[in-house]
Amino acid sequence: MNQLKEKIRFIKLCSDTTFKYLYKNPKFKPWFDEIILEKCGLDLSGFELVDNEANTGNQIKDYRMDLVLKKDDTIVIIEMNDSYYQHLRIKNYSYLYRIAGNRFETGENYHPLETKLILFNNYSYQKVPKVKEVHYLFMEPNLQDIIKDIESFEIYLPEFQDLCYDSNEIDIRLSLFQKESYEEMRKATKNSRDLEIIEELERLAMDEKFIYAYDHEAVRKKEENSIRKDSYEEGLEQGITQEKLEIAKAMLKKELDMKTISECTSLSLPEIQSLKEKEC
Repeated sequence: MNQLKEKIRFIKLCSDTTFKYLYKNPKFKPWFDEIILEKCGLDLSGFELVDNEANTGNQIKDYRMDLVLKKDDTIVIIEMNDSYYQHLRIKNYSYLYRIAGNRFETGENYHPLETKLILFNNYSYQKVPKVKEVHYLFMEPNLQDIIKDIESFEIYLPEFQDLCYDSNEIDIRLSLFQKESYEEMRKATKNSRDLEIIEELERLAMDEKFIYAYDHEAVRKKEENSIRKDSYEEGLEQGITQEKLEIAKAMLKKELDMKTISECTSLSLPEIQSLKEKEC
């Protein structure tokens, strides 16, 4: 039996496809929600996945459908970032701002909606080493007034790789994202619910439909990395610029100051002023 397990292909827990598949399974969703409750202070009980039952007929798309949860007037976006690249931050936060910007309807109508972003990052914090979690609050700098309806949380998974003797259950759980084999995962935990996750990964390794989606993700990332390494072509440059403009539009709708928008999008103040004038 042990020899058979050694031959089973290893499925990474930090894969975007794996993460989304497990979170969409009601059996395993509480396992992730407990991490989010301790590290972000967000209780996701009662939240429902938006379009969770949608079946597009596209197997790859269905496996990788975004994790967007809603309860009353609160929306939570959850993302797994398996690797870092230059414009990843813009990509992640553009989604947050677009969702938040949807509160604004035609005319003066306003629909209050809290929007929160949770990022599981499989890389270290770029600015400060050894940081495990970051909580971002958005503030109007002139008035020093916190904008309470938008916030984000980031969890940096590599920082949980080396555990202390007194590590708690959630930190041990997060360390599993960094393991390279089922054997390493089992050595790290004796928790029955963690072991259920490991057993499900082993089962997925023999599921042809899942493996197809899992491998497709790996190929897609290689292609994207190749484009990034070869330098940005004109079409890609235009796409990035357009993405920045869309983020800036959403932030202008929230009446954030132009300096903050410039820092988040890398657009110049004159560019933002011009955009503001066009939108008015």
